[in-house]
Amino acid sequence: MNSRISIGGFLASFLFVVALLAAVAAYTLSGELRTKREMDALVSRALDRDALMSLIRVDALKLESAVAAHIQATDDEERNEADNRMESILTDIRLASEEYTQGMPITEKETWSEFMGTSQALAAQATRAVNFSNRKEAERARKLLVSRIRPVSATLDGLAEKLSQDNAEETTRLMRKLQDLRLRSMYAGAMVAGLAIVLSLLVAWKVTGLLRRQQATIREQLGELNRRNTELDSFASRVAHDLVSPISPLKGYLTLIRRSNSIADPEAREMLTLAERSAARMAELIEALLRFCRSGTPGEPTVSELDTAVSTILLELDQVAAKEQVAIDRKLELGIHVSCPQQLLQSIAQNLVSNAVKYTAGRPDAKVTVRVERQAKEAVLEVQDNGRGMNEESLRGLFRPFFRAPEVHLIPGHGLGLATTKRLVEAHGGSISVESQVGYGSRFTVRFPLVVFHPMARQEARVRAIQKSALSAGSQ
Repeated sequence: MNSRISIGGFLASFLFVVALLAAVAAYTLSGELRTKREMDALVSRALDRDALMSLIRVDALKLESAVAAHIQATDDEERNEADNRMESILTDIRLASEEYTQGMPITEKETWSEFMGTSQALAAQATRAVNFSNRKEAERARKLLVSRIRPVSATLDGLAEKLSQDNAEETTRLMRKLQDLRLRSMYAGAMVAGLAIVLSLLVAWKVTGLLRRQQATIREQLGELNRRNTELDSFASRVAHDLVSPISPLKGYLTLIRRSNSIADPEAREMLTLAERSAARMAELIEALLRFCRSGTPGEPTVSELDTAVSTILLELDQVAAKEQVAIDRKLELGIHVSCPQQLLQSIAQNLVSNAVKYTAGRPDAKVTVRVERQAKEAVLEVQDNGRGMNEESLRGLFRPFFRAPEVHLIPGHGLGLATTKRLVEAHGGSISVESQVGYGSRFTVRFPLVVFHPMARQEARVRAIQKSALSAGSQ
């Protein structure tokens, strides 16, 4: 319960850290975008105002030139053309001035007032010079141009220059302010991100500690489970071994009594026969239980030929298969070595092939196919039949001890063969699987890691096997 609560708290902490980091990223990104937009707007506005001021300065020079052209005109047509130019220039200056005043910083208002007064003085002096020119007083107009208009124009140009500088300084100040805001946002985001990282490290440390404790608990529980399973197997093996001792003489006594002439009653002799059969079945069951208990322990590290073990079993089962009218098709690849004792390989093949023959007998065109082959780095034993097959429910419990499918209860068996086979295969690093379909048969597949021999090592292994067989035959 505590682990479950801790894991829930850690999950909430982790989600909080993720949300915090996502918020920091979103805040930083939005701040960057906002700052970029404001800086772009500042730069664009500064450039526009600088362009307007440059236009006013150029128009002031044009106005001076237009006044000079008006004074120098020789006829009314040239004077009218100069008047039109002056009017257009004054209109441009007025429009540019109105546009410049929109959004103008407070720091520029004083200079701008002086600039506007100078502009108006320039326009007035230009109008006065034009009036002198229209009255054919060219000399007075020329003197006014030199003594008044040009100095005023120069003053206006200086004020325009000052306004441009003020505009640049104000823009620079605002951009620095935006940069400061941007840096403060970045610092705040970095601090929050650092806090999130510290929290994530703390959560990871806590989770790692919890996982270590849980792994230690799981290892202890697995060790205890293995110990109890070992004790259970030892207990079952001792019980089965102890049960064999009274069963064997009981079976012998029943056989002697049945064969003697001391009991003439047919019903009594029939009951003795049934008791003898029950004792035999009990002995078989106890022997199967012994094999099952011992199958979970790996045998001695011995390399054997899978094809040889399967061939031996097929020779033993040929007569049984022929009696049950079951054809056995052999497809055995030679020289396939696995790390498992020969006797245990024979036990595995015996269980699979005998089951296939038993549950295929009585079917039309009954056939069992046995294959031994290499597949990549595995040795494969496959037993396939066209028997009655199994449903999904039977497949789920197939390898459980004492399990027997409902449809085969009438066929003799004790339900330990496949469970023993599975334990034998897995104890030697292999795996077993089954595919089955009702009415179409079953296919059992056993896979062992393939042992690859060097040619000289293979020859030595054959020699040792022959010597071992010879010694065992001599001892008998």
